[in-house]
Amino acid sequence: MSEALRMSRFQVEERLAQLLAHLGLDQAHFAARLDNDWTGLVLHRPELVTSLTLVCPVNMDATALRPLASRLLVVNDDQPAGQGVTQAMAHLPDATLLTLPGYGGFLWADVMADRPHDIGTTLLEFLARMEAGRPAPRPVTLPEGTGEVAGLTYHICGSGPPLVLLPLALAPSQWTPVLPMLSARYCTITLSGAAVGLVAVLEARGRSDYLRAVRTMLEAVPLRPGDRILEVGCGSGVLSRWLLQHTEHAAPIVAVDINRYLLHEAKVLATTEGVHNMITFLEGNAEALPFADNSFHVTMACTVLEEGDANRMLADMVRVTHRLAVPWW
Repeated sequence: MSEALRMSRFQVEERLAQLLAHLGLDQAHFAARLDNDWTGLVLHRPELVTSLTLVCPVNMDATALRPLASRLLVVNDDQPAGQGVTQAMAHLPDATLLTLPGYGGFLWADVMADRPHDIGTTLLEFLARMEAGRPAPRPVTLPEGTGEVAGLTYHICGSGPPLVLLPLALAPSQWTPVLPMLSARYCTITLSGAAVGLVAVLEARGRSDYLRAVRTMLEAVPLRPGDRILEVGCGSGVLSRWLLQHTEHAAPIVAVDINRYLLHEAKVLATTEGVHNMITFLEGNAEALPFADNSFHVTMACTVLEEGDANRMLADMVRVTHRLAVPWW
């Protein structure tokens, strides 16, 4: 079995346990958003969790979180979509809640850039309270920098008790706006890669039956060697990488996305697979693509038209396409 295939079968909590062991840590504070990142940790490896912070969580299982309630901070918006979190919190009276008034915590919301002071200050106060009730931890000195273990890419900054920061859905800035504040008191370990966050969701979709639908879509397009192909809303680049294999590297591919976080992850994954020189990743708005008329032979978009003005997107896709635009939603 290849190392890549073996690693793909690991659950997130197993990866996190290996990360802590690799860094010489027994426990850490964790902060996350998506339930696929934290649920397994809470259910199967709770001994690793000093505290847990959930930022605008999409789903909250109160039963799973109840044993951790006194060490739980939840940051929530006050929009209708966040009412499920409010209902879950009613069953977790010992948990700490920060409500962001007038804020919509959508998956693509740049929450740390939008509310850095509110969240940063509350998180620091919460972590200090959690540390105050614990015996002094064994001192651990971690060198700053980037590394990789168990399929997780980590970036270490600052010193102090360890704080593991998992991805914040589609937030373009992720944790960057509050990192200086957090790393002044804590050893922040920021995680990224194909195994966590929405990148994991997108990568899994690209290996699922969803790919069959994309293949069916492309059967309607007579691709020819040398055709220039554009993918609009490329996300993690999973379909662009697959398309490169599908065309046997015979067609140059340009992949655009408006989200700089996803573009960075897409470039890293393409580099890991050794195809970074064959796919051009660019930042671009699907409603105003940064290309001249008739620049591509085939343009495709998968599950992106619902994210904005579909009519404008489709019109601009047609504009830049010499032969055919193929939307899929």
